[in-house]
Amino acid sequence: MAAPPRLAITLNEKWNADTVILCKMVDGVPKKMADVTIDQSSGDDSKEVTTLTFPVTEVGDTYYLVGGKTKTDSTSADETDNKQNPSNGTDSTRGNQTAAGENQDSTEGNNQDTSQQSDTTQSDHTCTISIECSTILNNWDDLNKAKADFVPSDGWILYSSVVEYTPGETVYDVLYRVCRDSGIHMSARYTPMYGSYYVEGINQLYEFDCGELSGWMYSVNSWFPNYGCSQYEVSDGDMIEWRYTCDLGRDVGDQYYE
Repeated sequence: MAAPPRLAITLNEKWNADTVILCKMVDGVPKKMADVTIDQSSGDDSKEVTTLTFPVTEVGDTYYLVGGKTKTDSTSADETDNKQNPSNGTDSTRGNQTAAGENQDSTEGNNQDTSQQSDTTQSDHTCTISIECSTILNNWDDLNKAKADFVPSDGWILYSSVVEYTPGETVYDVLYRVCRDSGIHMSARYTPMYGSYYVEGINQLYEFDCGELSGWMYSVNSWFPNYGCSQYEVSDGDMIEWRYTCDLGRDVGDQYYE
């Protein structure tokens, strides 16, 4: 039997994803059709392009290419940590989100007064954020099989990372910016009843993807607020954790419903 034909689609930009699958909707649920090969290269004008290639096994329906990241890139974070803390070596936390500001020493010029201090662009306001879905690994049989490729092998989508924030920003603002800068998919909707944004999905993992009690929850300093993430203003040193629950929060430490 001859192999099915393959279709190649070229995007005129770099797509921040390491996993892509071809899906179609069946009874309102995405069904995986095929794995997609990703090729990142440079076009004629040296601009990065992305080519997606997949087998064509059927036609006549609406199909979707769904991309996400299953690996975190800790290299950039390690490099930034080394620049910011040269005497401390490698930081114990890893992540693919780094602080936007770095200390920059200016030592050029023989006539420079040695008492002058270099300018710094680093913010005084930082917090810590992480994203993980390890509970899915313990409830694998309940997972929508079309989403299996988006679950990292260790459950970590974003390792604990120190990031900057602007006073007045909320947990939602920090999550949105970190996901945008790290190339992590995130979906949210505004709910007027609660006056807050509700995070439906991160890294293509949505509510109800791993059982009827599953979805995303956030905690700050190990406390689970009973209000929306866009209502919680961040403070210096806050430890923000986004965790996927398969049991209405009980499996990630929230006792609110007990």
